[in-house]
Amino acid sequence: MNVLIARDENTELLLEDAEVRDICAQVLEAEGVARPVEISVSFVVDDTIHELNRTWRGIDRVTDVLSFECDAADDPAIPNNELVELGDIILAPAQIARQAPGFNNTPADECRLMLVHGLLHLLGYDHIADDEAVVMEAREDELLRALAVARGDDADAVSVGPTTNHAHD
Repeated sequence: MNVLIARDENTELLLEDAEVRDICAQVLEAEGVARPVEISVSFVVDDTIHELNRTWRGIDRVTDVLSFECDAADDPAIPNNELVELGDIILAPAQIARQAPGFNNTPADECRLMLVHGLLHLLGYDHIADDEAVVMEAREDELLRALAVARGDDADAVSVGPTTNHAHD
């Protein structure tokens, strides 16, 4: 697994690179992805994610995370020994830190949630429809609790928040 990490200047450090890689590895393992994959994770300033959100989703505001899928981990057209480019996860630490208190999270815990959320999108999960949102949120909760235990934290302190969907966008 390759995790390429980029950070814009002046972005708050919510998670160290080693933890970002560890989260990606644990989620991929939990999701049964055994083949070689590459993921790009970028931490950007509000202006950058705002522009990406406007350009790619037609939504003219800052958001917390965006995911851009490239190849599917289970694509039979890609040989098993060939590296699969799963895609890009774009995180906005300033926005994540601003919204964290509203979800009873620390900025670091909210960033963990957004990273898991973005990675699940790259693995085919979605939350447009309410039933999909319930499945995705349950998986986020399960993964975040396992990550908390692996860090030596209290799994019961994990807070995923309300079901996410884009009906309001």
